[in-house]
Amino acid sequence: MAIPALAAAAAAAYLLLNKNTSSSFRNSKANTRIDPSTSVTFEVLGPGGTTVIASPTNVSIDANETALSASVKGLQANRLAFQTSGSGAGTYVTSINNLAQLDNGPLSGWLYKVNNTFPSEGPAVYRVNPGDTITWVYTNDLGRDVGAPAVIFEGRGRKVPVNNYFVEPK
Repeated sequence: MAIPALAAAAAAAYLLLNKNTSSSFRNSKANTRIDPSTSVTFEVLGPGGTTVIASPTNVSIDANETALSASVKGLQANRLAFQTSGSGAGTYVTSINNLAQLDNGPLSGWLYKVNNTFPSEGPAVYRVNPGDTITWVYTNDLGRDVGAPAVIFEGRGRKVPVNNYFVEPK
């Protein structure tokens, strides 16, 4: 099975929710109140999940928000440069804060998790709910170094999206 390129989506993961006396949350970047019933937490971790690129940030979400669209809001709130590739359900983040897929070797790139679980769907498809935590993490080893589960691919000669990877089965 050939793995052409790690395709990782943008954005980061779990935002610490800063409570205040009115039970709403504060977005530390904009110093504005965020309603916890309509927000997620977002954070970005660097190589191996050991470096914090974006501290937990509260992001307001709308109905039917995806992990990707919420992550874009989080990346913008943190003023982090990012790049995407693909379109529609196949859209993924290829670079965050000038750290791109393949920068740390052929198995490196961006993965995301929601509530500490790596979804099997791409971030442009995965729907988030208020209270979720979205974490973007940069892997150096196809996810093994950041606790991503082993992935079993069933292919019929087409690229199969798994989280942020697009794998071309043999």
